[in-house]
Amino acid sequence: MILENFYHTFLSWLASQLAPKNWLWKLTLVAIAISLFLAFPPYALLADHLRDNGVKLDAWLFIQNQAQDLFHPSGMEHDVRRENMIFRWTLPALSFLTHHNVLLIVIIQGILAVLFLKKIGDYIFSISGDKIVTALFLLSLANTFVCVWSFADIHGYGDGIAYFFLLMALLNRNGIIIFLSLQIAFFTDERAVVAGGYLVLWWMVTKAYEKNDFSFSALLKSAFTGESLFVWIAWVVYFAIREYVQSRYFPHHSYSTIGTPVLFANAHRNGLGSSIWGAFEGIWLILAAATVVLWVSRRYWLLLALFVGFSVLVATGIYVHDIDRALAYGFPFILAAMYILIKSESYPTIKILLFFTMIICVGHPQVFYMGYNKILWLEPLPMKILMYIDRHLHWNFFV
Repeated sequence: MILENFYHTFLSWLASQLAPKNWLWKLTLVAIAISLFLAFPPYALLADHLRDNGVKLDAWLFIQNQAQDLFHPSGMEHDVRRENMIFRWTLPALSFLTHHNVLLIVIIQGILAVLFLKKIGDYIFSISGDKIVTALFLLSLANTFVCVWSFADIHGYGDGIAYFFLLMALLNRNGIIIFLSLQIAFFTDERAVVAGGYLVLWWMVTKAYEKNDFSFSALLKSAFTGESLFVWIAWVVYFAIREYVQSRYFPHHSYSTIGTPVLFANAHRNGLGSSIWGAFEGIWLILAAATVVLWVSRRYWLLLALFVGFSVLVATGIYVHDIDRALAYGFPFILAAMYILIKSESYPTIKILLFFTMIICVGHPQVFYMGYNKILWLEPLPMKILMYIDRHLHWNFFV
């Protein structure tokens, strides 16, 4: 009874904290504050980059080159990563508009990260009508990679921008907004192009439940009509632009890393398992529960579609060094799983599941895998402070 009493006491306390008028904004900011406290971003690297004589972050250097001449950027041969960036134009556009103010771009990405979590909270509450469910879910999601990385990415990758605009496309019914949001996401990183398919799966899920029709024909129709149609249009336009630009300005361009699943190589695979777990952490419970619901309710076609989509997510992830970034683009699967649970299960059941999900996500150290067996840990703020003191007082505990 002690643990049961603790659980009910915690939910009662949480409900009391959600009583004020602007409870969702308060919840969003508190969830992010907890996340940043437990996994403080490497802002020291950014500060070093901004110093005149500091160690520079290569991606920002090339982004500045792109901003000066998008179709003839200098220094492309300097690093293998630069060849992957020539069709990523969102950050160069921001660099051009801000006169290459890296700090301002990072702040913009942070603001979009806050809005990303807030909009998800708005949506979860709109379909559940339950503040506790919304709070437990946001506290969980805020402490996983897709939210933490939007603040920790000071390297010039821009994934947080892509995450936000994918979400904008997912939550909108306006075709123009969907199309424009997808173009911004696509030209931020190619992973977003693949993630367009996850949005199609999302709409397949929601329309199946709205119409209570889980037949193969209904699912197939929803994959090519309605909001899904604008994903197909966005793909056609994106690849048409890309093909034209490549044939006109980069006729000999190729990706040296394509064709090999790099995370199966001896120098990489030690981090594969931890990354697949660490990208979602406790949210695996939500994904597993939604899978069971679809299986038990015999919605096999929908389950198969989601399984194929998730397999694509994992398969494309193993072809890159930083698998966590690739897996985080699969956040629509998380929202689809929550949608399925809210439409299928009682709220007491969902709250218990989300309670344990939150415990795991908040308590799990934020680590991610960046290739070459390099597993990075985002230390909590108190440890960051201790490391700072150690460096300046020359204690050499963190050599």
